[in-house]
Amino acid sequence: MPEQICWLCPVCGDPLAQTQRTLRCTNRHSFDLAKEGYCNLLLASRMRSKNPGDDKAMLRARAGFLNAGHYRPLADAIVDILAPHLPSGAALLDCGCGDGYYAEAVHQALEPTLRGIDIAREGVRMAARRFKRITGPAFAVASTFDMPVPDAAFDAALQVFAPVSETELMRVLKPDGVYCAVFPGQQHLMALKEVMYEQTRGHKEPTHAEGFTLLEERRVTFEMNLRRNTDIQNLLAMTPLNWKGSREGKAQLRAMNALDVGADFVVRLYRR
Repeated sequence: MPEQICWLCPVCGDPLAQTQRTLRCTNRHSFDLAKEGYCNLLLASRMRSKNPGDDKAMLRARAGFLNAGHYRPLADAIVDILAPHLPSGAALLDCGCGDGYYAEAVHQALEPTLRGIDIAREGVRMAARRFKRITGPAFAVASTFDMPVPDAAFDAALQVFAPVSETELMRVLKPDGVYCAVFPGQQHLMALKEVMYEQTRGHKEPTHAEGFTLLEERRVTFEMNLRRNTDIQNLLAMTPLNWKGSREGKAQLRAMNALDVGADFVVRLYRR
């Protein structure tokens, strides 16, 4: 693992060096690598629940939906926005990487040196499996509010829907580093909401990243013509609507084999 983007020990903050299947710091704190190659750097004392983050069902539904290509226009937009600022070999941190779908799109197109973190262990496991050919642990279970990476180590950071600390982003990005943030737009999945609720409201406009300079804002909208019940079920299961919506609406969606629904995203690129 390149020294400038090594993982840091979550106990003492010293750099972690890899010896076979273990990461160890000079103070002898050690962390074993999982068989998929990721490391768990989220201390039990800092976990609010036994399995924090998105659960397995949600992550697997999201992976099924994304792997079917339904959000590919968003992935392409992220690549297009990052491309002028991320030359080959630059270092990218995916904050809240989930199953690694967007990181994979960026990596295939731009070939950055990649690191990804997520608080959900299952998501990190899935991401590590996507990138099993990468040497060294590219992914770690960790909080985006306490990132176990060095100061000023990254040329770019990516955040798709995940909560993140802007203070931490400032710390881990290089002085001219860029930060790509993706949020749901006001009309995102409105057709799905109309099945679930009698009255629907759009998403609120996301606030701007404090302390960063906005370089570009792009609205990414496209229509998804879902023609498989599996895709409809995966879309529902990967969103908060799965536990917030009405029972009747869920039953209706379970019976549907076709749904036309619009995707609406706000993609912003900031400079540190």
